Amino acid sequence: MTAAFGKKIEITWLDTDSLSVVWAQSQRPLDERFAKSIAEEFDPDKFGTLAVTKRDGKGIYHIIDGQHRKRAIEIAFGQGQKVPCQVFDADDPARAAELFDEINSHRRKLHTIDFFNVRVTAKHEDHVAVMKIVRENGLRIAYNRGERSISAVQALLGIYRRHGGTVLDRTLKLMTATWGIDGGAFFAPLIRGFGEFMAEYGDKANWGKVKENIAKKHTPESFLAAARTRRNDYGESLPTTVKHMLILAANHGQRASRRIPDPKRVAPHG
Repeated sequence: MTAAFGKKIEITWLDTDSLSVVWAQSQRPLDERFAKSIAEEFDPDKFGTLAVTKRDGKGIYHIIDGQHRKRAIEIAFGQGQKVPCQVFDADDPARAAELFDEINSHRRKLHTIDFFNVRVTAKHEDHVAVMKIVRENGLRIAYNRGERSISAVQALLGIYRRHGGTVLDRTLKLMTATWGIDGGAFFAPLIRGFGEFMAEYGDKANWGKVKENIAKKHTPESFLAAARTRRNDYGESLPTTVKHMLILAANHGQRASRRIPDPKRVAPHG
């Protein structure tokens, strides 16, 4: 490490009153709401270190990276707190901006699946519950759309958080009954649309009719393409269009007395 960095990296504990964004042009704007969210869930083990320049003539260190964490400390604990900092040998806005760019552009952006898996390991209740439902349906979370694979974790979480585990379970069961374990079935808009349908009509619709009327006419890709076309006609969200198409599939071939109500007229099933 000494050979690579020239000298040992030292951490200095500095008073938050001596830390500021001296050169606004060398930083991103402060997002007060983001800082408040950090403060509300403050965990010292996750704080890390702030990157700052050398002191200026007034004794102030410019914050290169970490202004939101510094602000979160002040929100949570008040002014004059000591925080760990790495002081860089920089004393002008150009060098500060260069360091900000280097620090942030070389960080590998985490995929949503990375966050999901980490939060499962950290035992976040909703993430653990979603993972359990996925596995119970013989599926898995994966980066690609291979067999049995789902990458649209935000869609899964959205259905779970809005409608609960039973609806998410029914959603995956209907999707696998329709298209099998083809990973291409699990596009986010399809998951959300099937989820909204199951939340509203899961106890009323004939699942077998839905599966039969969709599977014999559509692959997941062609069904999604048809939904995109119809969405343009009605100016609604893609998942909502998917839901209305599922209503049509459920009602197709059914007697009037056995049809579920469709609050919106859509193009004929096809």
